[in-house]
Amino acid sequence: MRKSTIELPSLTEILRDNPGWLDEAVDTSEAGRIIGFPACTLNTWRSRGGGPAFIKVGDHSVRYQRRSLFRFLSEHQRLNTSDPGQQR
Repeated sequence: MRKSTIELPSLTEILRDNPGWLDEAVDTSEAGRIIGFPACTLNTWRSRGGGPAFIKVGDHSVRYQRRSLFRFLSEHQRLNTSDPGQQR
């Protein structure tokens, strides 16, 4: 049985059709899906630090710009296990 694959659009294609896509703000659940962590981890990072930058409006509304989420992932890229990564 052969599995079918879904062709995903490239980032260039997404931005061509939706120029403001990277700057749109998403909720915590969507942010977690984007970076591959559960929403509870993002909640912990917000209180303790160490996670992606977020936007807080009022007392309860928290959003993440997609650009910040991709930047967070990029900052944590490593080439090998001894690579210390970017120094903050």
